[in-house]
Amino acid sequence: MNTFTATSVLIVAISLLLIASSVQSTEQQDYLNTHNAARSQVGVPNLVWDATVARYALNYAKARKSDCDLVHSTGPYGENLAKGSSSTFSAI
Repeated sequence: MNTFTATSVLIVAISLLLIASSVQSTEQQDYLNTHNAARSQVGVPNLVWDATVARYALNYAKARKSDCDLVHSTGPYGENLAKGSSSTFSAI
């Protein structure tokens, strides 16, 4: 692979990572904005994104994916569990 092609591939890869990061950050902010708007109505502090908690939650969700059982993780973080079948449910 010549230098020009390698450089072009690197630039495209970095651009895709930046775009993915931006989309992820926007989704995170959407969740926070929705929750924080409700929290402000009852006078409790805003939530902030915590990458460690998010990673833990994702790993736990992946572990439950095969059976979808509503079982608390008994880990260091609490979780709210809910289940439903409506197509109108939304995370935000």
